[in-house]
Amino acid sequence: MDADPKVAIELRWGIEMHADNAGQYGQTAMDLMARFEIPPTPHNYLVWYSYAAKENAALLRTIDILIADGRTFTDAWCDDLYFQFFGQADDAAILSALAENMEESLAGTIAQILEASADTSQFGSALSDVKGKLNALTDAKDETKALVAALLTATQRMERRTLKLEQQLNQSSSQIQDLRNDLESVRTEALTDPLTGIGNRKAFDNYLREKAMHAMEEGSDLCLILCDIDHFKKVNDQWGHQIGDKVLELVSQCLTETAGSQAICCRYGGEEFAFIVPAQQLQQACDLADILRLALCEKCVMNRASGASVGTVTMSFGVAQFAFGEPLPSLIERADTALYAAKHNGRNQVMSEADIPKEPGDQIA
Repeated sequence: MDADPKVAIELRWGIEMHADNAGQYGQTAMDLMARFEIPPTPHNYLVWYSYAAKENAALLRTIDILIADGRTFTDAWCDDLYFQFFGQADDAAILSALAENMEESLAGTIAQILEASADTSQFGSALSDVKGKLNALTDAKDETKALVAALLTATQRMERRTLKLEQQLNQSSSQIQDLRNDLESVRTEALTDPLTGIGNRKAFDNYLREKAMHAMEEGSDLCLILCDIDHFKKVNDQWGHQIGDKVLELVSQCLTETAGSQAICCRYGGEEFAFIVPAQQLQQACDLADILRLALCEKCVMNRASGASVGTVTMSFGVAQFAFGEPLPSLIERADTALYAAKHNGRNQVMSEADIPKEPGDQIA
């Protein structure tokens, strides 16, 4: 396995943070990985070193639940642990955090300069007063007057330089804020489907990991709904891809508006959408899926250019419930199996993992 620079940095930081006990934590991590038959990869070592160091409360709770449930730490589950707690920060997020740190540092520097500038200004005023008083004295020595005048000139020069530096730092701070805003926009775009405006597959993966971990920590329910537009290929073939794109936009808008805050909707790929449904049991998620299905059936798609009716769009739905400790690909596979069972059974319907016969038949696109 090639070395991962980010993992190397995280490991180094972790060791530096616990320098006194680094050896002990490292040995504990290795012992635990051996006990649970986990390959000692850099990713796994980072997870178990952090667990041994007790530096992440959420990670501690999650692993403790897995151990208490007697779960097997498969490669898939180990990957889920790493990506949930250490692998979600993309480059834009890292740069954004770096920019934030730079901005905070600059803000502190500007504050110090403002304080020093105020002191310099007060000192300059005091020197100016002294100069005025010395000039008023007939017996004051020329050397003393010249010295005070020189000090006043130097102080005024320093005030001008300090003001210029303050202006430059304020400009840099503004530029860093603009950079942060740009990076946040890039990050948002990277997680957004450009056609429908909802979360894309990457956003779905992130949300699902986050909600699965939360469900395990809180002992709450979590369901997944996968849905697919029926006969979408025929729409593209008959009406063209531009109309097909409009259908996808309409479907996305209808689904997200109908689901509201009950679920997180993402475009899973092609004509397939996914709903992550927190705090809902299987039957409740099936009821939501049927509400979504019926809402879509009420829509009639029109070709505005010709005025012709494209017809009613229907979808098939598959629903599965998260089992604590299972690898997330298993949850997705069960929902996907239910979806294709719904298609095999006639389309435009909802089926759950509980409805799947032992041999659901061949999958139909």
